[in-house]
Amino acid sequence: MKMQKKYNHPVTFNLILVILIAIVCKPVSGGWLEAVVPVLRAAPLLELTDTEGDAHPMSALMDRVVLVSFWTTWCPPCIEEMPLLVRLHNDLSQSGLTILAVNVQENKRKVKQIASRLNLNFPVLLDPKRVAGNAWEVSIFPTSFLVDTHGLIRYKAIGPIQWDSEETKSVIKEMLNQRKAESNGVLP
Repeated sequence: MKMQKKYNHPVTFNLILVILIAIVCKPVSGGWLEAVVPVLRAAPLLELTDTEGDAHPMSALMDRVVLVSFWTTWCPPCIEEMPLLVRLHNDLSQSGLTILAVNVQENKRKVKQIASRLNLNFPVLLDPKRVAGNAWEVSIFPTSFLVDTHGLIRYKAIGPIQWDSEETKSVIKEMLNQRKAESNGVLP
């Protein structure tokens, strides 16, 4: 006769349940935007295509401030963060901000379907073999980078952040103002 183990630890079970609920239901603000100092590094050049097959080389964006966000469809914080990126894009794309959402190691059809459902209005790039994810040293999703007009990574965010918050937008606006000053011949 085979005996079954009975789980009689309600305190442990309740603790695990509370932790899981906290993880799944936490608001999008677990990460933060961190300045990359003291040594700035050049952003690895992306040579990826979007869900339509169009190429989006990072080298073509050197005159813009670029937000590169690595994400997956199976990551709830990534999905929760996307509407914030859409609002950020709506607010700042005309000022010179480009957002690239890089999906890592997933099926093109699935990514395209999720991107459509989320109404993403910026390029959704595919990294099916994790080449870009490895080059950018991404190990947690979402992970995002703010790259300046010289191709240098200025800020990094590990985990979801409030992209449409005034604090975050002020950091991006400062980078955009530097871009504008440089294009007008004024050195920072």
